[in-house]
Amino acid sequence: MGTLSTTIPANEARSNFYQILEEVGEKWRQLTITLRGKARAVIMSAEEFASWQETLDIMSDKKLTQSIKRGLRSKKTYSQKEVDKIIGW
Repeated sequence: MGTLSTTIPANEARSNFYQILEEVGEKWRQLTITLRGKARAVIMSAEEFASWQETLDIMSDKKLTQSIKRGLRSKKTYSQKEVDKIIGW
C-alpha cells in the first residue's frame, strides 16, 4: 500500500490549514510543508503517526527483531485456529 504524499509551501498550508487537517484524516495521506523551498515538516493523520511509532518501537527492540527474522526464515505457517489458540482467544 503506497502513501499519497503532496508537497506544499508553508503559506499555502497556512491558508488551507483546516482543509489539510481533513485531507490527512484520509488514510495514508501525508503533506510535506516547505519553507523557502526546503522541506520543514510533514503532516499526517494521528493514526498513521501512531503506526510509525509502533514500527519504530518494534525495530528498536533487538530481541523482537531477531525473533521476527527467525520466524520469517523458518517459513512456518499457522492456521487462524492455531494462532487463536497461541494467543489465547
